[in-house]
Amino acid sequence: MNTICIGLVKSGQWERRAKGDLDAFYKETGKRVPIGRMGEAEEFGDLVAFLVSERAAFITGTAINFDGGMAAVV
Repeated sequence: MNTICIGLVKSGQWERRAKGDLDAFYKETGKRVPIGRMGEAEEFGDLVAFLVSERAAFITGTAINFDGGMAAVV
């Protein structure tokens, strides 16, 4: 079993929290992420699709940080 440790990813949850301009909200929130932006839902989906595929059959028992480098900064 693997675990994905998810960071800041654009989603409906964030859209409900944003007041006003959603793009400005994402841009400002993305400043907290070392790569300078929030993740995209499609990027998360790509990681999940890979992990459930045969190409990832040898990856097991690991935690994958999907956080744009936030865990590395601590």
